Parts: sequence; structure tokens; C-alpha cells
Amino acid sequence: MRIALVAVLAAGCAGDLENPQRFTDCPPGQVEQMFQAKCAGADGMGCHSANMPDAELDLVSPGVGERVKSLTSTNMCEGRALVEADPSATHLMVEKVEEDPTCGSRMPFGEQELSAKEIECVRRWTEDLATEASP
Repeated sequence: MRIALVAVLAAGCAGDLENPQRFTDCPPGQVEQMFQAKCAGADGMGCHSANMPDAELDLVSPGVGERVKSLTSTNMCEGRALVEADPSATHLMVEKVEEDPTCGSRMPFGEQELSAKEIECVRRWTEDLATEASP
């Protein structure tokens, strides 16, 4: 009986450890947690918190993905969409965390820059949002 149970469990496994990065690269919820830590601050009073959403951009309340899909820049970036409808487009959400954005300042402003891995996770997150939004 135990052998059968082990065989069933092994057959249902998502894969082997030949590719362990699939478990560590951008797990679900990582970008939202990063926004909470880096954009709202530990005290919840950061630039893009629910309490004080600078540029009318709350990055920490539940549903941030759905919210940013329909938002455009309200100030320095001339009404550009934060997430373009085309998944392969350059999304303002990504551009703002990369070096030398075409408009405004690099985010998080006055704080530690995002690592290359964190930027890649934001890129994947926005591409996923754009794919959900595209017809």
C-alpha cells in the first residue's frame, strides 16, 4: 500500500529538480509584496501607499494589478498607460524602475533601486497583466 501511495504522489509531482528556478523566479505575489515594502514603506506612509497615493497611484491596496491595468500617468509622463494593451510594449510601470526613464524620476524615488531580478519580475508581472487585458 505504501509503495502505491509513493508512486501516486511521485506521478503527481510538478516535476523534478532539474529546473529549480521555476520555484524561485518571480513567485506569485512577489511583485505585490515588493510594492508593499518598497513603495509604501514599513509605516504605510510611503509615496504610493493607500494613505498617501502620490500621483494618484496606490500600489499596496488589494487588487493592484486590476487597478494599474486601467491607469494612466497623471503628471510627468503625459498620460501614458502604466500597462500598455500590447504585452510586448514597453510598459511605463517597468520603465519607471529601470535606469534613466524617459519621463520623471526612477522609482522608488530616494530609495534603494530594484535589483535586476526584481525589475525582471515587474516586467513579467506587467506582461501578464497586458496579456489578460488584450482582446
